[in-house]
Amino acid sequence: MKHKSTTVAALTGAAMSLPAFSGTQPAESTLSVSFSQYREADIPKDEVVAGSHERYDIEGGKFRLVTPLGADWSLAVDATRETMSGASPWGTLYGATGEPNLIMSGATISDSRTEVALSSTRYTDNASYTLGVARSEEDDYKATSYRIAGEWDRDNKLSTIALGFSYSSDELSPTEAVLFGRVPEASRRSRSISGSWTQVLGKNAVLQSGISLTKKDGYLDDPYKLRDVRPDERTQWAVSLRYRRFYDNRNAALHLDYRYYDDDWGIDSHTIDLSWHQNLGIGFQLVPRVRIYSQAEASFFEAADDYTLPKNQPQSSDFRLSGYGALSVGLKAIYRIPAWTVSLSVDQYRSDERFGHNKSRYEHPALLDFTLTNLGLEYRF
Repeated sequence: MKHKSTTVAALTGAAMSLPAFSGTQPAESTLSVSFSQYREADIPKDEVVAGSHERYDIEGGKFRLVTPLGADWSLAVDATRETMSGASPWGTLYGATGEPNLIMSGATISDSRTEVALSSTRYTDNASYTLGVARSEEDDYKATSYRIAGEWDRDNKLSTIALGFSYSSDELSPTEAVLFGRVPEASRRSRSISGSWTQVLGKNAVLQSGISLTKKDGYLDDPYKLRDVRPDERTQWAVSLRYRRFYDNRNAALHLDYRYYDDDWGIDSHTIDLSWHQNLGIGFQLVPRVRIYSQAEASFFEAADDYTLPKNQPQSSDFRLSGYGALSVGLKAIYRIPAWTVSLSVDQYRSDERFGHNKSRYEHPALLDFTLTNLGLEYRF
């Protein structure tokens, strides 16, 4: 009987890690805090023609409280605080060897971001309904977002249908706008709709399929690039599959995710996430994981800024719009006792033009390598 309970608990935990499988009111309150450290690798000095070769360092803290309210409601409160410093790419020029070199910001940039989010969920026998609002502020960027979501159980809770809609309104006010000829103020909007189907596949497995559509409009350029002109509309869509399976004989669970993304800027991408959740007894769990990513470049991507093109013609040398791929590996350790959970994770990320399925002509010198460390603490009461 004990072994069966462990299996059910593991399957429940796997299911609850899927976005559309959380339609049950929490039985207790959960308070969690986490601290993260993000470090980007510096760019080789011989690839920078102007500015600093140092990249971003970001340190952050997160707070989350989820608590039941009465018999049919729950409340979630989230708060995030991040501080960042470092230099960012402003543009690219072809160097003496014919390959692109970077123009970086000339001095270390310091900034901070604060975000607060509130959401409330109403539960019925076979459904739940959520309303949420969030506000994020930086020195030069403010965003307000709203979301509404619903989940409906079917087949005696063996399957769940979920639908969600979100809207965000962002306001930009770039720093030193007059000095560098940047747009002084701008705005953009985003609207997203998503749906998913989650199905229990026997006592040890769960499968979820999902689809999402996002429409953006407004000022979509990067105001800190020297030469960056993008279309003022963008349509993005994605489909995903998520599989969770618990193995009795190994006391472990497999998590396997796949996502395909496409947009009308010419970018499409594939993402595979694989993790193994190994229970080690006496409350310990070890989670090795790997993530593989590959994307094609945007139709208006240029390896180096082209000042011969008309100013209103779309072009961007932003490395995030280039054709590239990335490999991320990580390890997470978790320790659970009745009321507490402690976790520590380290992830290493490496990007390379050769990993892209429709790679760019040149490898962009700004492609990221970074290390992310996270320490988390959770208390249930």
